[in-house]
Amino acid sequence: MMSNDKRRQVYLHVWTGGANEATELVKTRYPGCEIVLLGHQELRANGWKAQVRALRRLKGVALVLFFKHADENKHRELLAWLSLAHRCRETAVCYSDGKWEVLRRSTCLHRLPMFAWRVARDSAVFARSWLILQFLQRAVRPMELQQGRNSTSLDVAYLFPFPLNRHLAGGAISHVRGVLGGIGELGATCEIYSGSPLPLDDAQHVQVIPAKGKFLFAEALALVYNSQFARTVARKLKKSPASVLYQRHGKFVIAGVLLSRYTGIPLMLEYNGSEYRMSRYWDPSRFHTWLRLTENVALRGAAKVVVVSEALRQELLDRGVSRERILMNPNGVDPTQFRPGCGGAEVRTRLGFSNQDVVVGFLGTFSYWHGIAVLQQAVQRLLSGGANRNLKFLFIGEGPLQPEMQSALAAYVGNGQVVFTGLLPHDRVRAHLDAADVLVSPHVPIPDGQPFFGSPTKLFEYMAMAKAIVASDLEQIARVLSHMQTAVLVPPADPGALAVAIEAVAADQALRERLGRNARNAAIERHTWRHNAQRVLACVKGSTEEFPEFEHAVTRTV
Repeated sequence: MMSNDKRRQVYLHVWTGGANEATELVKTRYPGCEIVLLGHQELRANGWKAQVRALRRLKGVALVLFFKHADENKHRELLAWLSLAHRCRETAVCYSDGKWEVLRRSTCLHRLPMFAWRVARDSAVFARSWLILQFLQRAVRPMELQQGRNSTSLDVAYLFPFPLNRHLAGGAISHVRGVLGGIGELGATCEIYSGSPLPLDDAQHVQVIPAKGKFLFAEALALVYNSQFARTVARKLKKSPASVLYQRHGKFVIAGVLLSRYTGIPLMLEYNGSEYRMSRYWDPSRFHTWLRLTENVALRGAAKVVVVSEALRQELLDRGVSRERILMNPNGVDPTQFRPGCGGAEVRTRLGFSNQDVVVGFLGTFSYWHGIAVLQQAVQRLLSGGANRNLKFLFIGEGPLQPEMQSALAAYVGNGQVVFTGLLPHDRVRAHLDAADVLVSPHVPIPDGQPFFGSPTKLFEYMAMAKAIVASDLEQIARVLSHMQTAVLVPPADPGALAVAIEAVAADQALRERLGRNARNAAIERHTWRHNAQRVLACVKGSTEEFPEFEHAVTRTV
């Protein structure tokens, strides 16, 4: 027999958004119930068998799934079927605007015919895509870069073919803004084609809206969209040919390769890491076979593959990509935007930080490779027992592990020692970084023992803010930062070492000022988006003469 406690429990999983906002919303619908937060690892990160077992253990009033925005719910049709797995009375989906969708077992019966139709249609999409990808994996060849070509009216066609992207802030969008800003700063002509709205201020972009038709799986939509995007953009580029296509790599995306074949324009693929490997360790995905095939096709069809770290260059060499097709191009920053004194004093006042407080900031996605668990343990060590009263923590961003971290640090959130801002618009991020005295980047190694491949955008933003940095001594991070010169580097995945370093830097103002000054100087000298764009355009133009800073940038960065 179910206990009274179990009868009054509501299980809440925050898919996107903040835990506090979600909890308050759930309380309004289920007053008097105990709200139990379900973590990302428990409900989404494991295989489907483990997920079913976790669901079967849930007994109570409801299982509630929270999304910040309705268009972030890419699994609406599948979520209705969760009610067959758990043992709560209902399944509910809610959004930050207060809208609710209640799903019961009877809902599944009503939706069964449509569900069967969509299963059949999605199955046909996957079967057809598998055949096409198998063919392309063997047949596709990259178009050669036509260096020195001046007959086109357009230098770069920038491609962002992600129809399901709804992230208007974060590292990926910062990178998009940076690359486009660097290209524009050098006076190159560029047109932007996107599958979703992009927060690019005054920059105009053409959005290729997905064709109507609901799919059961978001992956099926992504696969179908490749051809739609490529054919639509190909028609537009007939009027304004480009010297090169430039596309950011992503899950299930081969649109750039198809467009290159349709138009004869070479493709530069920006490769920030293997989506297939990420899906195995940090960002669980379905349909791994199709994910691996699309990644293989994307790499085979690119004239140049642009990588952000030495580890990624070596990975591509090991996968058979020739050395001459790889361009090493670390991330960067706009130091005119990210600079000291850009609003931090006002943010400190608003958040209740005093002049005596030493504020430790973190910016990023609350996920596994960002070292969230390590950072959480370090904070608990530093603040436990009422220690370090003047040490405050400012966490900027959101992600799958943010609700768990916020719950674990709830006591310190309550007394004002820890502040979670949630996801901030891009133009507000720099003022919050300016409010900090120390900035941390506690990234962790990859579980399979392979070299850490990341070149975090936030690292360069930290540097430009002239703040002291405490970061993991890890691969590309350690190539960009120098221990005790531009940062304090600590062993990765070691919460004790991280806590000791934070405490030492927080206690030494002179050290903080020296590290921050050196870091900003290094960012300006070697790591701007202008440097990044110069390396890209030099490949297109076939000459460094138009970019006098290019040779200096390469020798200092690569």
